Amino acid sequence: MRRALVTAAASGIGLAVVRALREAGWAVVLSDLPGSEGAARAAECGADWVPCDLRDPVQIAALGDAAGDVFLLVNNGGIAGPTLNVTDMPPEDWAEVMAVNLTAPFLLSRAILPRMAARGEGVIVNMASVAARIGHPGRSPYVTSKWGLLGFTATLAREVGAQGIRVNAILPGSVRGERIARVLSAYAEANALAPEEAEARYLSRQATGRFVEPEEIAGTVLFLASDAARSITGQFIGVDGGFQ
Repeated sequence: MRRALVTAAASGIGLAVVRALREAGWAVVLSDLPGSEGAARAAECGADWVPCDLRDPVQIAALGDAAGDVFLLVNNGGIAGPTLNVTDMPPEDWAEVMAVNLTAPFLLSRAILPRMAARGEGVIVNMASVAARIGHPGRSPYVTSKWGLLGFTATLAREVGAQGIRVNAILPGSVRGERIARVLSAYAEANALAPEEAEARYLSRQATGRFVEPEEIAGTVLFLASDAARSITGQFIGVDGGFQ
């Protein structure tokens, strides 16, 4: 039975990925913040639970050890950060977004890779964002971190490909759930918009005119982890409803 580790998996995309993997017969380690609902969600899904604050390198190292010999690592952890112009952005908020969105995937991949290399196979999926393709006023830490994650993905794929390890990034669009609700609320406040107007602006940029469902992201993870994707690495896969 193949084993997977999914971060930020107590809700949203991460939880959808855990559920899809378990339904497909995978053993899964579910990780999220200490004090989150992760333990309860893991019990519901039949997954192992390992808490981890992705801002803390010591906890990340412990998570890598506790996860064991995983075939699939899904670096799903990420935070939106504030919606502020660069001149108003507190440096500590910038640093926190970089720590969670970019440094944590680096540290966790670094911890997991030796066991993948020893086995001669493995898959890493980094959860980026459609925002990585564009500039997004007021979201400089988030967009910059996701741009960086794409660079990390492309570079790591070339470093470890000969060892049988594939590395790809998924770029979700606006995914239905609590996270996009918080982003829309901040966007509406920053731009003096009614909530429904903010939502309409976001959806107008997607060809489908609807939010992406978390299960659609989970399905893409399953594909990238499958043998059908054994020649796909170093790629950025948009699951964004035709974002324009």
